[in-house]
Amino acid sequence: MNMKPMKRFALLLAAAVLAMTWTLPALAADTGADPLTLQELREWAASLEQAAETSTLYNDPSDPLYHTDEGYAFIYDFGTLYYSKPERTADAVLLEAVVYDEETAGPRGINTVMTLNDLLGTFYCENPSLTGSYTEAVVYFGDALPEALNWGLVQRNGQWVGSVEYAVHERVAENVYTDCGLVCTIQQGTVVAIRAYGLDQTITGDALEEARSVLLESLAHTEYAMVPTSEDGAALLPFDTEDLSFLGIDFLSCTPEDAIAALGTPDADDLAGTEERTMRTMSFRGCEFVFLSDASGKPVLTLVSIDDDTVEGPRALRVGDSLAMAGRRFRFGEGAFDEASGTEVLYGSEESGRWGVAEYGEDGSAVIRYGLTLPEGGKVVLMASFEMLELTNIMVYTAP
Repeated sequence: MNMKPMKRFALLLAAAVLAMTWTLPALAADTGADPLTLQELREWAASLEQAAETSTLYNDPSDPLYHTDEGYAFIYDFGTLYYSKPERTADAVLLEAVVYDEETAGPRGINTVMTLNDLLGTFYCENPSLTGSYTEAVVYFGDALPEALNWGLVQRNGQWVGSVEYAVHERVAENVYTDCGLVCTIQQGTVVAIRAYGLDQTITGDALEEARSVLLESLAHTEYAMVPTSEDGAALLPFDTEDLSFLGIDFLSCTPEDAIAALGTPDADDLAGTEERTMRTMSFRGCEFVFLSDASGKPVLTLVSIDDDTVEGPRALRVGDSLAMAGRRFRFGEGAFDEASGTEVLYGSEESGRWGVAEYGEDGSAVIRYGLTLPEGGKVVLMASFEMLELTNIMVYTAP
């Protein structure tokens, strides 16, 4: 069978996923799935206890080393169960359970090899763009008090999601509610651990009301969201003028005063050149701005360089992103790959006014350039440099 070869960029994205499991999945779509329920959480915990009956116990839970804040740890090949006692007797209560094994499914079949996007699509999601603050976003908020309060919450560091929590608070007595849930730990865009917590815990109505207030405060945040990503390059937009607003500045109109207003006093501010042509270099934490004077002496921003993971560039690109994470944010897959030069056209051409080109090294290095021609003339280029498939530098600069 004659199969058309896959584009080089798509191959490298796949390789990055396999080698590093470092992907930023596409945003979850609205789903009709239900929120996590108390029944399925308890059923999953019971299935783990049943699995433990026929599994080898790898430690001595009575050893003080295994008496943790979560309880007495019982370590099996599929994960760890935490009990109220160091023996699994009839009166020993399962407090928490954590699974790392990819072959041991969690509630609804979730596992430790699925992407964040797949996880979000498995449970109810009313916030597909994960709009919230830089550090967290409410996935759903089901307020049915005084009967129940169920919610989902993402904890993150910008685009890097660290965990997704699904909590279940159901009334079990007057002014008493369950305080349990599921936490899925995320590393580099993939689930790596599934933990059931609070299996024997309850919370008072007053304490639950306080938690509800905190969630409502989180819901009020709308200043940050995940950048749309896709494994389908045709579904993504090319680099464009909208991407030139980042770091709190507009690259096309930014002045030195604007840079200071957005980023504070620079760590260094150097002026060089002649009376006719000056260059001002302003160094801020994690980034550098270079201004060149035009014919009238006005400073024009010509380059921004980012080399630190504390700041985000266009489309929230960040030092430390993998090639897969970065590449899934811009259009790709339209052009050809030249094996001799290691160069691939991702989309467009300089003649068309918008283009993307990638150059690959055999050592895991790569340079990707996205460019556009401005209506008034001149070009702006976004250049992302990678070493060992990891983003090390981001540059936005003007070109003739």
